[in-house]
Amino acid sequence: MKKYCFLVVIVSTLCFGQDPVGDLIDAEYKNGHFNGTALVVKDKKVISNINRGFANFQFKVRIDSCTRFPIASITKLFTTVAILQLQERSVIDLNDKISKYIEGLPANCQNIHISDLLIHHSGLSNEPVRAYLSKYKIDRYIKEFVFRKDTAGPAKFNYNNVDFVLLSGIIEKATQKTFSEVIESQILIPLKLDNTGFVNESDIILNLAYGYHNYSFGKGGANDPLYNDRRFLSNYFGAGQMYSTTEDLYRFIMALGNDKLISEQTRRAYLIKPQKENRIDGLQGMPTYGFYFDDKTYGHPVLRRGGSIDGFNTEIITDMNFNKIVIILCNTDTGDLKEISNKIFSLVN
Repeated sequence: MKKYCFLVVIVSTLCFGQDPVGDLIDAEYKNGHFNGTALVVKDKKVISNINRGFANFQFKVRIDSCTRFPIASITKLFTTVAILQLQERSVIDLNDKISKYIEGLPANCQNIHISDLLIHHSGLSNEPVRAYLSKYKIDRYIKEFVFRKDTAGPAKFNYNNVDFVLLSGIIEKATQKTFSEVIESQILIPLKLDNTGFVNESDIILNLAYGYHNYSFGKGGANDPLYNDRRFLSNYFGAGQMYSTTEDLYRFIMALGNDKLISEQTRRAYLIKPQKENRIDGLQGMPTYGFYFDDKTYGHPVLRRGGSIDGFNTEIITDMNFNKIVIILCNTDTGDLKEISNKIFSLVN
């Protein structure tokens, strides 16, 4: 692994100052709007791998290509793939009611389907902040934070983490394994994603970045204060518990495009196909199972997946053939990553 990381640093160094992507990242970094790593792929080859800033500001630990970042809601893509794999193996069905797997749900939550959770059409309410201020086991989290206020009419889109915590619980009940064991055995080990795993506060995770937030998202300046009062990321489970690197995420995305994890039929029917026709403006697309399908920003459709938790700010854009990919991982929320990733994607011709 050390040899692999060393080679990545060489690529990043060679790219520095030689391409417009590097110039853009440098400008954002100087303005205080970027602190992290960006990987750019064209024709299925890495053309830029750029690291800027600090993994730990207090001790001046610089970000390099071995830095592991909590990936926030990109975790939801891993969870979705695991669900699709289990459907292919007839362990679950997307049309199953969640009450088949989760006991003790409120009466107005029992008829929600797995498919509803995957695209945030469950009607479930958002979890409170206190869901992440102390440690929860998944069963207790579900018991305390799964509820639905509005049951009149069909459920509308409501982006929340509860949906994917429930999916984590369904995976555990269906397989009789922990959520992390399933992700490891079905995705991480087969792809040899050695720098991808799960944040647990009791674990010492080498090269893991600290998160710093001020919720400015591109509107602040380079000297604005940052804070690193951390939540219990482990409580996010399948909604946001995982960490990774741009290199591992690139290999994961390529495996999806090459049908190494799910079949071509599943990829076409679920992963890249919009399941609802309503565009979610804040997410710049229509929900698929795993991504958001964006056919407005460019002259061709792309798939998007991003997230933000407690300063960890992440974004992925890929074309429909997985030939052109932008992956950005940051440990501050000072930048507007949707805007930055859009600019980078447009630069790659």
